Amino acid sequence: MATGGMAGGMMPHASFFGLVCSGQIESAYFPEFDNLYCKFSFLHGPDWSVLSGLEEGISQFARGKQAATFTDGGQLIKPCVWNFPVDIAFKSTNPFGWPQLLVTVYGLDALGRDVIRGYGTVRLPVSPGQHTLYMPMFVPIATSPFHQTLSWLVAVHQSFWIQSLPARAVAEKVCSCRHASIDHPCNADSLGPLPVTRVRSQGTVKIQLSIITKDLELFGYRSLRQSNTANK
Repeated sequence: MATGGMAGGMMPHASFFGLVCSGQIESAYFPEFDNLYCKFSFLHGPDWSVLSGLEEGISQFARGKQAATFTDGGQLIKPCVWNFPVDIAFKSTNPFGWPQLLVTVYGLDALGRDVIRGYGTVRLPVSPGQHTLYMPMFVPIATSPFHQTLSWLVAVHQSFWIQSLPARAVAEKVCSCRHASIDHPCNADSLGPLPVTRVRSQGTVKIQLSIITKDLELFGYRSLRQSNTANK
């Protein structure tokens, strides 16, 4: 996104600019897992507010055995297809904290319990139009062989206590102790900087989004697509 001054020092007539996002969380491909569902949420900065739509939701279960398809490279895969709709409108006066979409994919373990199969986050596109996004997913892993063995014995998989942590660039107050890669809240006196977390890549989520922006130029901003069109 590029900034541009307002001609003649004129003040904008609008009191805020708008961002509308609609589309769907289409599918997920996890080579090692099937029978998955997802939860999504939108995260944004303090100057943003939601005009309409849902900030979070949960999809249905989907199996990939009957949804075989081919990738661009000709590889046969079997994604779990949700086609779960998302539709939300924001307003703001400051692009800082541009909204992000956080997706958490869940499955079932051998005992029928919900297990997190992957975390992923993507910032909403700043240019209007249709967008196809591929979100890499990851999961935290144990910090040592001992913790890995312990988590296997007690049947507890590594996950984040703070669910929004994958979307945070900086975490001012996160517990400095490390329990098998889990960010564990404890006494405020021990809070410190965000520790390095070991993760493993695991799967991909495909998202289709349509983006509409309104009155950005009145606040001195232009999207990249608008800038390119203006330069032609």
